[in-house]
Amino acid sequence: MLEAILQNAEFLHGKPTLQARFRQQAEDFQVVEQLEVGDDEEGEHQWLWVYKKGANTTFVAGQIAAFAGVSERDVSYSGLKDRHAETWQWFSIQLPGKPMLDWQQLEHPEFRIERAVKQSKKLKSGYHRGNQFCLTLRDVSDVAALQQRWQLLCEQGVPNYFGEQRFGHNGQNLSKGIAFVTGEMSGKQRKKIRRPQQSLLLSAVRSAIFNAVVSSRIQTQRMQPELQDFMLLAGSRSFFKVEVVDDALLARWRSGDIELSAPLAGGWREPWQEHLSPFEHEQLQHYEAILAGLKRQRVDLGRRAVLLRPQETTFTEMNADTVELKFTLKRGSFATSVLRELFTPLENKVNQDDEIIGQ
Repeated sequence: MLEAILQNAEFLHGKPTLQARFRQQAEDFQVVEQLEVGDDEEGEHQWLWVYKKGANTTFVAGQIAAFAGVSERDVSYSGLKDRHAETWQWFSIQLPGKPMLDWQQLEHPEFRIERAVKQSKKLKSGYHRGNQFCLTLRDVSDVAALQQRWQLLCEQGVPNYFGEQRFGHNGQNLSKGIAFVTGEMSGKQRKKIRRPQQSLLLSAVRSAIFNAVVSSRIQTQRMQPELQDFMLLAGSRSFFKVEVVDDALLARWRSGDIELSAPLAGGWREPWQEHLSPFEHEQLQHYEAILAGLKRQRVDLGRRAVLLRPQETTFTEMNADTVELKFTLKRGSFATSVLRELFTPLENKVNQDDEIIGQ
């Protein structure tokens, strides 16, 4: 059921009729992690600013660990970045009592280390504030119409769906994740899955349920605050239940101060009314076995904004049928979810193997 929803999620502004090609080459999809890092400090953590092309984040982490002669567990990063792209991001490695390594000696055709500084703390997951994108679209069917739709998306937002990358090649992470949490996976198979891989499987399942709830909200035209919905304070994880829908609340929502949210499935304490709206509870009842499994895994209920709005946007017509888009997204959001609402790809060369399990 969840697999089918991924393929048929609702469009907020209707399925786009415009067509274009994207990611024909790595240079067409550039991502720069937004994270301010100061100069050298006294500390045992060496932070590395890494450019990569044709390599996924976990592969680079493994190469860094091998060069330093430590376990891959000692290498951390804030977020996964696409393989089939040009990306810049931070890594950190814990090397207590050691001087700064000569990182320029770590040479690889798919990545290079452009900066190295010592810091007192390790880099934690989700530490960056967002990502800056520079994307090239080619063979655009109607550039003027594309620009109009782009302006619409920037003003009104797009569904904050988790992108295809989260679910692995052909949705393998999701299928394995469902089997993992429901107990359908054999004990022998479960033993082969390490803790980081377990996290990816659980994330795929929760992401798919979130997408399903958002799709249902669009289908039933529930895209503005209603009684007993939950609103996120913009830029934070804090949220509150809507007790009154009045002009003040709607003004805060329209200004972006608060955002309509949907649940990231997990365990919660009864009564459910304290944690879910009636609509959300109705939607999650379709996944009782999965929710029970998430509770056994001690996964807590979370919240995520329903809508995503690109920031710091530019639209540049490069020639008659080529466009360059620049924009930033807050961490955890997917550029592919923006593009899905913008146009229909003529040819999709995205290879979603950044988060594949068992490949």
